Amino acid sequence: MKKKQGLKMVYLDTMPLRFGHFRVLITTAMGQFLGAAVATLSGVLIPLLAIVQHHELDSVTQGLIASMELIGIMVGSFVIGKLADKDGYLPFLRLSSILVFIGALVVYVTGSIDLLIHSLFVMGFGIGGDFALDSDYVDEVMPKRWQETMVGITKSFSALGNLSAGGGFLVLCSIEWTAEIWRQIFLFVVFLSFLMIISRLFFFKSPGFLIAKGKFDEARQVVKAMLGPDVEIPPSYLEKTSPSSNGAKVDLFKGEPLQKVIFSGVPWGCSGLGVYGIGIFLPILIMSLGISGFDTSKSGPLGSVMNSVNLTFIISWFILIGFIAGLFILHKVSTVKQQFYGFLLAAAAVLLLLLCDLFKWPAAISIAAFVLFELALNAGPNLTTFIIPSLVFPLDIKAEGAGYAAFFGKFGAVIAVFSFPILMKLGGVSLALVVSVAVLGLGAFLTYFYAKKLGLEK
Repeated sequence: MKKKQGLKMVYLDTMPLRFGHFRVLITTAMGQFLGAAVATLSGVLIPLLAIVQHHELDSVTQGLIASMELIGIMVGSFVIGKLADKDGYLPFLRLSSILVFIGALVVYVTGSIDLLIHSLFVMGFGIGGDFALDSDYVDEVMPKRWQETMVGITKSFSALGNLSAGGGFLVLCSIEWTAEIWRQIFLFVVFLSFLMIISRLFFFKSPGFLIAKGKFDEARQVVKAMLGPDVEIPPSYLEKTSPSSNGAKVDLFKGEPLQKVIFSGVPWGCSGLGVYGIGIFLPILIMSLGISGFDTSKSGPLGSVMNSVNLTFIISWFILIGFIAGLFILHKVSTVKQQFYGFLLAAAAVLLLLLCDLFKWPAAISIAAFVLFELALNAGPNLTTFIIPSLVFPLDIKAEGAGYAAFFGKFGAVIAVFSFPILMKLGGVSLALVVSVAVLGLGAFLTYFYAKKLGLEK
């Protein structure tokens, strides 16, 4: 800490939290919020569209609807992550919000099922850009003691997205309950993505990107505009360089960088099965397992959907509780251990669901298994896989590294989501759950193996 021109200067890495930190947090976290909201709405869409068409959607169409946002995220995180390290973060952060707005507006205005699939891809592409950039923005401006926690809070906004989408759907249903309501729920996404565009029009360039490009004076100006005129970038930040800063481009697909991509990306894909596979198909799983809800006032197919959405909304509260528990666990155990044990507990919960299906155990045990699954997944890998890329990749390839991690993470999630209805068709709920246990177990193994290989286990 030092004095400069009458001001008592503070350093970026040791200063207390200020309003500017929370502005960065909220502005970047809106992408996580909308990504989860759209995923939740996709899960509701599948049974609703089947009712609209008066026949079951074939498994391939269900897989496309469920996975198209994820395919967009996968491609968007790869493309935008790579471009942002070259051309700057801010233009792509703005572009991401515009793409989400356009996709949601097309769905709401047209009501076309054909355009729905294309629009979900466009929305996902924009959200993928956020996945590549959000953690970097937050990590680089937070004081050191708050970095992991604030990156974790950014990811936790996805739980609020789940709850808001589910709650918004239930409110709309209480006003006008028809199968055609699937169009109206996208008005929610239109409104929030418009707010996201406005917030990013008046946002800041990335200080980390500017430092990586050697634009130290501009980085200092941005930090002062963002956090206050008394804030200085510590000399250690300005001295941070990596091989690529000195002209040698890091190859992320060789040696240790490749191990970091696998470590940060493939377990993310394994957790994606739970977040998106089980998450998107949660209403269908609830109906398939024959779990009764608390609202039996509506009968028939629409009543079944309403019942499943009610239970999905209740279970989704435990996504938020899981994130909160995970944030308290951060710094008390290593991020690697938190991810490893989270995978194991989530796998155990899915195994319990499998036993409930095979032996027709009471619905209360199935609900308890869903709750344990959401707590373990969101206190563990759904939180930590978002944090790890910002920890393992150097400053000047952070966006590209995070983009590759998100790409491989969403690639695994796309495979899981697209195959989930096919597995259910081939072998019922039981086969889908057996595969889920195996994938979650693989996530635990890869976390342990590559953390040990990279010397990150504690």
